[in-house]
Amino acid sequence: MDVEHTQKDQVRVFRTLAHAKVNLALAVDRVDASSGMHPICSWMHAIDLCDEVEITQRSAGSGSGYSIVWASETGEDEPVAWEPEGDLVCRAHRAVESMVGRGLDVQISVRKSIPAGGGLGGGSADAAGVLVGLNELFGLKLTQNQLVGLALGLGSDIPFFVDGLVSGRLIPRPAVVEGVGDRITCLEQRFDGAPLTLVVPSFGCHTGKVYGAFDELVANEPGRVFREDRVRTIARSGELNASALFNDLAPAAERVSPELVEFRRSISVLLDQPVHVSGSGSTLFVLGDVGEGIARDIETRHEGCRVIRTCLR
Repeated sequence: MDVEHTQKDQVRVFRTLAHAKVNLALAVDRVDASSGMHPICSWMHAIDLCDEVEITQRSAGSGSGYSIVWASETGEDEPVAWEPEGDLVCRAHRAVESMVGRGLDVQISVRKSIPAGGGLGGGSADAAGVLVGLNELFGLKLTQNQLVGLALGLGSDIPFFVDGLVSGRLIPRPAVVEGVGDRITCLEQRFDGAPLTLVVPSFGCHTGKVYGAFDELVANEPGRVFREDRVRTIARSGELNASALFNDLAPAAERVSPELVEFRRSISVLLDQPVHVSGSGSTLFVLGDVGEGIARDIETRHEGCRVIRTCLR
């Protein structure tokens, strides 16, 4: 059950594992002057890396609380470096309260394993977990369209994560995501279990700054074409071809964080295969499992770097 109900004390708890994603292909268009947003077309796929989201119902009028920590293998979890009240999970909670017109008193606890600021959608996945969880926990009967509408108000990646609650896991289906995240076409072809290696550097890339750098770069490309058709073709090809994948934000991410250029080149030379940027960076990914030995070698060569051997889901 996604919602646990303890008869003794009538405590209701919702628990889910919120999975990260990679942008296997990402095309970005020039900013739309009327909305200030950048239309995108991206092939997104969930991966087997997740945060733990738990929502415990409190008695009405008791108020709400938030706990967000980094998961540790030693069991000594560490609080995140930012205030929980400013996190997307808190904003998602308030958005649902605003929609239903009443307080929903809960304790929300998140144990994070998805690196922050890496283009893997960890914050978005957590927020989606809260939207779906509150709907389940309080029996709000919000429709999928209403949840997507709430998600869009919080962030363009979040609608992708809202659809996918199965057996206590929030695993979105592979999809081509277009517009400002509002048009989602789920794909029949999925690559469950296909190995994938993430290489997470010690530095992040600020999403806003990356899009700003993107605007500067495309200003010098008057004939630039929005490659949405190419994304759709790759996503519907039925195969994973590392050489076909691309990310229009990669050059902008490298401009914002120049150290990403050498970092990416070094990994590509070592592995002798294409190395891609996920989302707005700074996380890199390669198709396949690099193996334990090479993973250790990468981490040794690059201080603070983390290699995560995972798979598509």
